Amino acid sequence: MASTANSERKKSIEQLIAPISNDLLSGSAEIALQGMTVFKSILSSANSDADEIKADIEFASQLLIESQPAMASIFNISTSLVKTISGISSAETIKSESNKVLDHFEKLLCDSAASIADFAINLMPPGEMIFAYSFSSTVVSSLLSAKAKGRYFRVVCPESRPSMEGRKLATRLASAGIEVIYTFDSAMGMLLPSCGVAFMGCDSIGAPGLVNKTGSFLLALACHELKIPLYALCDTTKFINEERFFEFENHHRLGSEIWADPPPEVLIVNKQFELIPFDYITGLVTEDGVFTKTDLTKYISKMNNESASANLSTVKIHK
Repeated sequence: MASTANSERKKSIEQLIAPISNDLLSGSAEIALQGMTVFKSILSSANSDADEIKADIEFASQLLIESQPAMASIFNISTSLVKTISGISSAETIKSESNKVLDHFEKLLCDSAASIADFAINLMPPGEMIFAYSFSSTVVSSLLSAKAKGRYFRVVCPESRPSMEGRKLATRLASAGIEVIYTFDSAMGMLLPSCGVAFMGCDSIGAPGLVNKTGSFLLALACHELKIPLYALCDTTKFINEERFFEFENHHRLGSEIWADPPPEVLIVNKQFELIPFDYITGLVTEDGVFTKTDLTKYISKMNNESASANLSTVKIHK
């Protein structure tokens, strides 16, 4: 009987996480918030069995991390939650402490977006075009904030194949009255010279560089060659240690998303995240300020010297 109940709980958790696994359009901050909603749903429906709640939280954490291996925020939130409840034996205390962790991260994500927007507006040349790649809720909130403060600009937005999340970005911006120029990805080099700055989001940050949607490295190379400033906008929950950093390489998608019926001899590669070395970005815009390669190298070196069991998501960058 207990085994049946356990199986049913796992099935319910899998159903909650399935939409997150299949989400190819949302930015990492949005996915992190979706993950927190899963945890809150588990806690709200949990009974008074402490071991059962712990097992469900650990199972959900594992599935969430596996579902989006490129998303450092998901990993940091999940591991922080599991670590917090590991030594607690009271069901009610587990629930209350878990909700404190989730509320902390939710506030951090929301407050960070506002702070990043304040830094980002100073990087936008008035009246010039801005290049924005893929979909990032942090980039969107920064552009909407600048628009609300009276800054005039237009945005160049490529489609971002194969998931086409560029359409989501273009639609969101256009609905706020921002003029958007939308094009196909390979036209990037044609339109970039007309832009004063380029923005992108970020899914993970570590010693080798940052991870973002495939196509970001080509953007970085083009900006570097054309001497156009390129900034990655993200909060500090995206920092991750070296042991975990390359998990993004495990994010493989079905080849049919690119080509439904290729010849048998054709191998389809559909890896949607890639590494961008710090050498090719102008700076990283966080809630703590704008950081250059030197700043990031110092911070990451300090972070990697911490204990492997440290809660890395709560460590702040020190300028």
